[in-house]
Amino acid sequence: MKYVLALLAMIPLPASAQARSYVEGQVWAYKTRPGDDGSLLKIQKIETDKRGRPIYHISVIGFHLSDPHYAPILPHEPVSQQSLDESVTELKADPGTFPSADSGIAEWRSANGGVYTISIAKTIDVLDQTLRK
Repeated sequence: MKYVLALLAMIPLPASAQARSYVEGQVWAYKTRPGDDGSLLKIQKIETDKRGRPIYHISVIGFHLSDPHYAPILPHEPVSQQSLDESVTELKADPGTFPSADSGIAEWRSANGGVYTISIAKTIDVLDQTLRK
């Protein structure tokens, strides 16, 4: 039995199941919605909530919106580690051009805002649906 466990321990986990280390300033590709290929996210700031869980303040660029009057830029979105773990696919070397998230973070703090726990693609979809209304 211990040999079976030892063999199982040597099988590499898929990238989506491996623990990742997130650092402020990192730019990631993520599992996008159809048509949003090339969209990237940047970890702008990391802080912890009252329970010690990390909150990742990200910005997202390069997605499309149904209403062309809105720029395809999300300057600030607070997400959980679960959101990042199920979404990110590849750490990118190109930093891209991202907006500052400072004013969004300040507004989020003053409103005692929440944290998204769904995938990044789903949050972009929610944004798109909201702007259509």
